Amino acid sequence: MKFLPVLVMALAVKVPAAEWTAEPDISLRSGYNDNVLLDPRPHTSVWETDLSAASKFGVARENQGLFGDAGVVIRRFSGGSGRESSDLLDREDYFFNADAYHQTERNVFRGNIDFIRDSTQDSEVNDSGSFTNVYATRIRKTLGASWVRTLTEKMSFDLDYQYNDVSFADDPGEIDLIPYKFNQLTASLNYQLTPRTVGILQSTGSIYKPDTVAGLEQITGLNSETLNFQAGVNSAFSETIDLSILAGYRKTKSDTNFATGFCIGANPGASFPDCDGGFRVPTGFEKGETKTSGSVYSASITKRLEKGSLSASISRTQRPDLNGRLLDSNQLRLNGVYRLTEMLQVSLPVQYSENETIVSIFGRDESNAVIANQEERKQKYFSIIPRVSWRFLREWKLSGEYQYAKRKDRLQDTASRNAVYLTLSYVPTKLSISR
Repeated sequence: MKFLPVLVMALAVKVPAAEWTAEPDISLRSGYNDNVLLDPRPHTSVWETDLSAASKFGVARENQGLFGDAGVVIRRFSGGSGRESSDLLDREDYFFNADAYHQTERNVFRGNIDFIRDSTQDSEVNDSGSFTNVYATRIRKTLGASWVRTLTEKMSFDLDYQYNDVSFADDPGEIDLIPYKFNQLTASLNYQLTPRTVGILQSTGSIYKPDTVAGLEQITGLNSETLNFQAGVNSAFSETIDLSILAGYRKTKSDTNFATGFCIGANPGASFPDCDGGFRVPTGFEKGETKTSGSVYSASITKRLEKGSLSASISRTQRPDLNGRLLDSNQLRLNGVYRLTEMLQVSLPVQYSENETIVSIFGRDESNAVIANQEERKQKYFSIIPRVSWRFLREWKLSGEYQYAKRKDRLQDTASRNAVYLTLSYVPTKLSISR
């Protein structure tokens, strides 16, 4: 036992001190929504009340750290009927993500894990402005790893891999949703052109694979691979302006094992395997390959003000959607935040998106389709959310917001939404412990 004090002292010397932090947040939101599903079909208005509890967390040592956040949202609806009834809309959502890193003299290693359980109505609109008429539960799992290597005083190399698995809970209408897996590997070479500007050469490869769904075995079998190259700069343009620009070219190759057949009793203009309003009669399978190409880019600028900030971003990226399509997703986002007083703040986020199908679940190349009106193959979304926040006590905040959103789908059906919400938030002081 006489060696115990020596052992304790040795461990205290070898184990570096760590700082543990936690930032809890509890919110209650309630409001009126005249089209919660953003549905072009007849619908009813609803009242929504959400209770959410979340917390950011972290632990950091000199060269290591782990940071993340987790939370739950309980959503309850009333006043609606049919598709907007509380029996279908009520839900509980969860999220968890963590990011760990380890740094050496010339290397930084990172790993991340992300789990989200949310609504298909929320997830697609928030991610890309895409949407679906099916109200179901989306479950997305993400695993990733990255490595940053300092090559010289001015040059570094980044390698990042992300794996995404998207599936759906057993909700009504699941047959219209296609689970998928999406793998992406990005390599970047960064060079310090000036003290404020970094030049970037980047290459990204991705593989998109929709799952086979029970009842749709005859019309799935897509495997799509995309390779893109981009070049650009990140620049601290001035003391208050940050600028980032990347632009390049992508090529997409899709191998498909798709069914052949004909329709019986379908609406005029319908074709196999859609067979709108009719029955599918499969006759066999046919192997096919499609190749498409196009531009990719992203640009953002942020202006810091004395009492707020202004930001704008525009991008064109490739991403899968919930209906088994690979999309060219075009997005424009604007946001302004201004602090009127120490307690009063206003913000105005704006989003506009256009999504075009590159390859459908059936392996059809739609990027170069000959359509009389090219706008017919675009899916569009617009939203604007003016918001006012009042921190009436140090740990209490009251926010009010108005939401306007409008969508137009590939069939030219349109829908709009008006909503008003009040949110009461309790945000206690950040907890920090060093030991």
